Amino acid sequence: MEKPAVYKQVIDHLVEECKSGQGQIGPARARQGVWNANATADFIPEQHKINVLLSELTEEQRDILAGVLEQQFSAGVFESLKALEIFAIKPFEDGYEGSPYNDFIGRLTLDDWAWPDESQR
Repeated sequence: MEKPAVYKQVIDHLVEECKSGQGQIGPARARQGVWNANATADFIPEQHKINVLLSELTEEQRDILAGVLEQQFSAGVFESLKALEIFAIKPFEDGYEGSPYNDFIGRLTLDDWAWPDESQR
């Protein structure tokens, strides 16, 4: 199976967003203990409540919450790739490891997971 370059580029972009992009904003805020420094009880009260909650957590508890936020971001990407496959959106109808979301998980979690060498096929 040969995939267009955009297939790998999209999945690698999504992995990068999980590891060091949008997927790390919430976790970083949780670890710092401040969701939004500008939030007050009168201005963005829902974010102020999160600030209050985070201030009451220990560093270990904030780290656990940050891990949950990271997992949820990745789960959103996973489900999006699954939807692209279900609805047969090219080139995401299938993947090298069965499904595009399998390729995503491989690239996200295994540092040594390399794309197949198309020239060897």
